[in-house]
Formats: sequence, C-alpha cells, structure tokens
Amino acid sequence: MSVRFLKNYKVKIVALVFAILIWFFVVTENEYEHVIEIPVAVINTPPGKVILSDLPKVVKVKIKGTGKDLIALMVRTGARLNLDLFDVEHSKTFYIKPKNVFLSRAIGAIQSNEIIMPDSITVVLADFQRKKIPVTSNIKPKVAPGFTIVGDARINPDSVLISGPQNLVSKINSIGTEEVKFENLTDKLKQTIPLVSQLSNKINVSINQVEISLDIQKLVEITITGVPVNIRNAPKNVNIYPRPSTLSLVLVGGGELLTQLNRNDIIAYLDYNRVKGSPGIEHPAVIEKPPGIHYKDVQPKTFKLVFEENLSN
Repeated sequence: MSVRFLKNYKVKIVALVFAILIWFFVVTENEYEHVIEIPVAVINTPPGKVILSDLPKVVKVKIKGTGKDLIALMVRTGARLNLDLFDVEHSKTFYIKPKNVFLSRAIGAIQSNEIIMPDSITVVLADFQRKKIPVTSNIKPKVAPGFTIVGDARINPDSVLISGPQNLVSKINSIGTEEVKFENLTDKLKQTIPLVSQLSNKINVSINQVEISLDIQKLVEITITGVPVNIRNAPKNVNIYPRPSTLSLVLVGGGELLTQLNRNDIIAYLDYNRVKGSPGIEHPAVIEKPPGIHYKDVQPKTFKLVFEENLSN
C-alpha cells in the first residue's frame, strides 16, 4: 500500500501544491470583514506644549476587503489614526469616523466600515517644563564590626533633568534611588542603583540609574595632643588667655583618613560672647573637626579665662 502511494510521489506533491495555490487564490479573492487594531499617532503638537491626558494606544476598527488585501494589510505597516493638534490650544475632543482611519495607499479596495472603540478621544494640553533636580540616596549600608563609613555617599551624577507638564514638574524637587540594603561591608562600595519609578508616566527623566560610592575604612583611634585653644570675639582692650592653653583628645574614624590628620586640623576655642556673663566659671572648649571622624576623651574638659589689660590701647 505504502509502495503504491510513494510511486510517482513527485507528481503528486506538485499536484497538491497546485491545488492549494488554486484554493488560496479563490479564497483570497472573496471579500471579508475583520476587526483590527490601528495605532493612534499624535502629530503637530504646538511648540511649548505637552499632552497631559492619557490617550489610547490603539483604536479597534472593522475593515472590509478581499482576502489578499487583508493579508497585505497585516503584513504592511503604516496603518494609523492621526490626531492633528495644529489648532489645539488647551483641549479638543476628536470624534472618530471611519474616514479618519488611514490604512495604506499601497493596498487596493480595502476600507474601514465601523469604529468599534473608542468612538472619541479627548486630548488635553499643558505647558511644557524642564528642570534639574538633585538625586538623593536611599541605600541602607551596614558595615562589618571594626569598620566605618567615611563621609557621605557620593552620587554620580548627583542631579537629573526631568521634563513634562508644568503642573506636575513644578511639584517635584528631588528624586531618590531605590532602597537597597548592604550588609557587612568591609571595603569601598561602588554600585549602580536604579532611580525610583513612582513618578508620573507623564514625566520624562533623563536617566534611570546612578552610581553610588561609599568609602569604607577600618575603624581606628589615634590620640592628638597639644591642640591650641583660642579665644574668639575678645574685646580689643583686654587680652584673654585660656588656662591651660592646649588640649588633647582621641579621634575615631577611618584609618586612611586619620593617618593624614595632625593637630592643625583640629580647631578648639572659647567664644567670649557666650561665656562673658559667667565670670569665674570654667567652660568647655568648642571643638571643630574634619567631617567623617568623631572625637572623645577631651582633656582637660574645661578651661579658665585669664584677663590681662591691653595697655597698648
């Protein structure tokens, strides 16, 4: 049986293909109706304006044509519904008719018969605005025991451009990164972090991620001695001296940072305007230090003021 079937199989295959082609030709010459989705295209948006309303991406249209023309339409691109905003100032409602749908000039007698949905589209315009806003970090870093974070997180770039409807853009003053947690950090961190995506879909952001760097150093302590204590805002006719005249303290921070410091990087002083109303009382010194470090164990903790008349004045 199978042997007889395979006999002259080439002739049979040719006959089958020919029959299919004849069937396809006959079928595609018939007329059919079909519902398709046509993309919505906005053209001629006025300068300085942006679309505020949510527009449908497609409209459903019932079309009619021969089978071969419908197939050609499916293969070709270019069918669309144009919304021309040339004469729109604030808003306009477009009532969609079959004649508004552009199919293709290259396809024969195909035509749109009916708009299925939506039957109208309202376009609302707003003034366009662009501005630069800072990026804020929302990462949650934790260092391993014996380590510390030196300084603040560095963000690159530290700002982005946003653009869109003025009534929305004007309310946005910063944009944050997504919240990301890091545990047991022992070395410098450099990580690309996405920006939050909760802004309106009407707002365009120039970039969607930034690079965040953290300086992680081993935590150490060093003792600084002989830091001079000064007097600020002393009256011109009186010389005022602190007793004793220097202090010592323990600095705590990243090892790389502390190795670069000396006593000249620490500022200690008493403000006469703050202490002049309490004669005879010892006062603690105000201590200013570089960022990223802490201090403890200040000695001595308080200072006396010694007054000496300035005879030269």
